[in-house]
Amino acid sequence: MKGLLKYTLFLVLPITLVVLWLAGVFHERIEAKEVQRESKLVSGVKLGEVKAIDTVAVSFTGSIEASERAEVSTRIMGHVVEVPVKEGDSVKKGQTLVKIDVRDVRSQIKMAKSRLAQAQENFKAAKANYEAVEKTYRRFEKLLQDKAITQHEFDQIKARYEAAKAQLEAAKEGVRLAKEAIKAASTNIDYGVVKAPFDGLVVSKLVDKGDLAKPGYPLVVLERPPFKLRVNLPEKYIGRIKPGDRFKVVVDSVGRELSAKVIEVSPSVNPMSRTFQVKLLIEDKAPLRSGLYAKLLVPKKGATTLLIPKEAVYQRWDFTGVWSVSPEGVLKLRLVRLGNTYGDYVEVLSGLDAGERIVIEGIEKACNGCKVGG
Repeated sequence: MKGLLKYTLFLVLPITLVVLWLAGVFHERIEAKEVQRESKLVSGVKLGEVKAIDTVAVSFTGSIEASERAEVSTRIMGHVVEVPVKEGDSVKKGQTLVKIDVRDVRSQIKMAKSRLAQAQENFKAAKANYEAVEKTYRRFEKLLQDKAITQHEFDQIKARYEAAKAQLEAAKEGVRLAKEAIKAASTNIDYGVVKAPFDGLVVSKLVDKGDLAKPGYPLVVLERPPFKLRVNLPEKYIGRIKPGDRFKVVVDSVGRELSAKVIEVSPSVNPMSRTFQVKLLIEDKAPLRSGLYAKLLVPKKGATTLLIPKEAVYQRWDFTGVWSVSPEGVLKLRLVRLGNTYGDYVEVLSGLDAGERIVIEGIEKACNGCKVGG
């Protein structure tokens, strides 16, 4: 019995007391509650709202073309000695674009003049011979009438006369051809200086000093405004697009939204693409050139469309989201699904509601659970 008592006093009781102490029985009890974490304050962000509009613009891609375009070439062959213009230069009508070596043309003129001199000498000789033979011919005509010579003798002198006359005509034609050759060669001298046919912009320089210029091959390409937009629209728009209508045109390469007026509508539909062609005149001044892509914005009425600025979209790999702001100013990253792009805005298909506050600038500073400050 004494052994059991000792066992209880010296072993079981101390162990029990230690366990109770570790369990906090002998400590003051603290009421359990959620630990509140202080939110980080974020500044330097700009807030905006999700816009809801009833009318949006559908974009259709087209191509810019100049109202007037010239691929300037030359009529002579020769090496380029100077190109005083470069791409992007504005030029005036008559301004020199390319200079070509015309030494070969000068040689042709010199040879043509030598041929003319020879042709003129031949003409003089043929004329003198003709005049002499003609006198004999006229005399023999009278002798034949007086029957002082035979018909055979007259026929011989007549043949000589006709031959001399033919030689004179040939010599005369030789002089004419030699003069034409000089005139043509002299004209070619002018083609050694290629000039601008109108006021415009140099959009392409196809030769440099030392290149060989060939007849009919473009040397410089000029364009001048106003520019046009050529675009193909779906057949459902036939009857809705008419000459005189005005639309907005976005040219991404120049970062501009321009005004354009419809000047031509094709009356027929392409049976393969089911589209028809429309031409619009760009009314605003902008640094355009042929071949640029542009988007025609055609207003479309329908269901409400939610729009947010492009800068508000947060993308990381396959994740696309937007930083929303609660009424208390707390940031939360929301997954969204986007649709078409309309200028500087993008359509939101799901993930946000109209009127919600979102971060539209400074999204790189946002963080989940952070609070928007000043």
